Amino acid sequence: MSQLTYLDVLAWICIDKRKVLCARTIGNDIFYLPGGKRQPGESNWEGIFREVKEELNVSLIKETLKECLVVKEKAHGFSAPTWVEMRCFTADYQGDLTASSEIEEIAWFGLKDITHCAPANQRVLEYLAEQQLID
Repeated sequence: MSQLTYLDVLAWICIDKRKVLCARTIGNDIFYLPGGKRQPGESNWEGIFREVKEELNVSLIKETLKECLVVKEKAHGFSAPTWVEMRCFTADYQGDLTASSEIEEIAWFGLKDITHCAPANQRVLEYLAEQQLID
């Protein structure tokens, strides 16, 4: 039996007008929360700050960073048995949200948009709806 592989992923939850920000990378057909894989030796803060800056051209404000959810789910686009352990954070930001060169599209999603997201993101949307944070 093969051993499970876990991807160590950090994700930013940005909610505005009862919708959560999602991004689709170039060449991908589904959306993810902004963020990505932690690099070796990075702290939660260093990783999420770097990923969000790279993808959306904004700077998270360290003093406002709060971990709110950890999701373990099958990783989209990987062969079994690969799973993702996604640590989700909220934080305020500075700057104007704009897609970087690696992001094809950003969109604001509610629960009705769940089928356009990767499995781990689907769990986050369900959680946010249960908490009555998104519609």
